[in-house]
Amino acid sequence: MNNDFFEIIKNNDKFKSFVLPMEELDFIRDAMLFVHKSGIIVFSEGYYHPPGKLIGNIIYIPDPEGGKDIFGQPYRSIIKKKDTGGEEEWINYEKQLEIYRELAPESQEDKPVFAKYKCQFELNDLIGFVDHRRSLRMARRLSDEVDDSIRKVAGMLDIASETIGVTGSLALGNLKTAHDFDLVFYGTVNDGWKIVNQIYEIVKDPRRQVFEMGMLWAIRFYDDWGNMICPFFSYLDRDEIPLKNFRMELKGANVKFEGTVTDDRHTFYMPSLLEMDKCAVTEYPELTRLPLILYHGGLRGEYQNRDRVGGQADLIEVVTPDDSYPALLSTNLTDTEKISE
Repeated sequence: MNNDFFEIIKNNDKFKSFVLPMEELDFIRDAMLFVHKSGIIVFSEGYYHPPGKLIGNIIYIPDPEGGKDIFGQPYRSIIKKKDTGGEEEWINYEKQLEIYRELAPESQEDKPVFAKYKCQFELNDLIGFVDHRRSLRMARRLSDEVDDSIRKVAGMLDIASETIGVTGSLALGNLKTAHDFDLVFYGTVNDGWKIVNQIYEIVKDPRRQVFEMGMLWAIRFYDDWGNMICPFFSYLDRDEIPLKNFRMELKGANVKFEGTVTDDRHTFYMPSLLEMDKCAVTEYPELTRLPLILYHGGLRGEYQNRDRVGGQADLIEVVTPDDSYPALLSTNLTDTEKISE
């Protein structure tokens, strides 16, 4: 990686238009994009980050043979690859972690337990960040097609287009993916549920479902015009964020569990916090009620009230300024699933 990357792209129009200096950052939200001094693009994960640090995933890296244009430079994704048939294939978390260790070994040092498959970067090593809603406003000004698509999606969901932001390469000024939108919906939790309930109805139609990278996505959908929408949700009211200031202490690794979801209020956020009852946790029979925390974005919206969920997770103690409680922590989307009672 080239640690003088800023000198290469500082005068690029897209960089100047879409990327803000770190001095303007006041709060790290989930699904924000950050530019590392080496050119690596990092995708933030969650709402808690240790002081002076950023927890996230590397999603794009500069590559002379890359097929994605960002800031006038060739990039490639490290979370997707083309299979032999030319279709996109997801790179699993274990393999992503190997790539992180190779690209940025310093990002794997002294990570908190919830960042097992993520990176931890120094904020001082970042040269800029992207604001979801500001980037979408810029993209809409530059592209009539993007503007038209956002107006249509907002009308379809009966929301104001100003409440929508964007992440992914479009947020960096790459306007070539105008039929594949990683949209970030801002609002209260209740606002989010109004959208998610509509999506649940939409995807009852198999033609509107998104099966991509080997899995069926719970809240991705095709809109009325054939655009693929990948939704993210951002808390407008910070007081509604359940995990914004905490630490996690590991009590038991890779325990087997089952439980029934009794409160799915935060299921479509990252992290997803799901209250469970009728729990059965290997070696911990006294734990019959406790939360399941999904600290990854792969199952947003997947689990709902009354779903029986099982798999393996870490038993942790969550410590906040006001409270502490046991919970199950899952950091890999393949470690949990719906099961029959």
